[in-house]
Amino acid sequence: MVEFVALIAIGAFAGILAGLLGIGGGLVIVPAVTALLISQGAGIDLAVPMAVATALGSMLLTSAASAWSHARRGTVDWHAVFRLGPAVALGALLGARFATGLSGPALARVFAAITAVIALRMLLGGSTGTRPVAPRVRAWPVAGPLIGGVSAMIGIGGGSFNVPYLAWNGYSTIRAVGIAAACGWPIALAGSAGFVVEGWGQRLWDDSLGYLYLPGAALIGLAGSLAAPLGAKLAHRLGSEMLARVFGVFLLVVAIRMAWQ
Repeated sequence: MVEFVALIAIGAFAGILAGLLGIGGGLVIVPAVTALLISQGAGIDLAVPMAVATALGSMLLTSAASAWSHARRGTVDWHAVFRLGPAVALGALLGARFATGLSGPALARVFAAITAVIALRMLLGGSTGTRPVAPRVRAWPVAGPLIGGVSAMIGIGGGSFNVPYLAWNGYSTIRAVGIAAACGWPIALAGSAGFVVEGWGQRLWDDSLGYLYLPGAALIGLAGSLAAPLGAKLAHRLGSEMLARVFGVFLLVVAIRMAWQ
């Protein structure tokens, strides 16, 4: 019961931050679930990839809810999604396979390095200014697998990479966010499936399917989906720019902690 309450709390916290700051919940979910699994007796070589897989599994719910919300507002360019989606999914499958081939500490350090880059971008106020070109996805056979692979390795939906990439390709910020939200679902699906396949036939943990911890994915995903609208409401009342800076510092602390797992 305590474990389930903790999973719900992790999902709610990640969902609020996603709605408030527009960041991927995996940046919170992965270190939190890693710590929870280690406290339950899991070794780090199991805890880190299982946390990444569980973060991706939870996004099957949260990404679907986010994509649906953006689609209702007409901000999703489905032509771009149908072109970029399969490419990021392929990358996510490969990323999951590569991640499970790393030791727990090595995967934790990969997470730490990428999280630190995202944190610094938040602290420095990195811009996703639109490039003055006709909006279409360029170099997607290279960019898609790369974005999907890196995202699946650290358990995020890819928005931190897809939004700047799409803005560089001429999409407005709002349309870039909508396309990135829709592309988060194939990343979550292919990435979590990859972690299931890589651990298939092994009894890694109670109630797990491969590396995917099913209760964690379900409870975190459900709590995150319910809490995200609250974060979006808070964003209109609070200074989101200052909060982004504070959260950037928090992410740097998380990155340092994960680097020394």
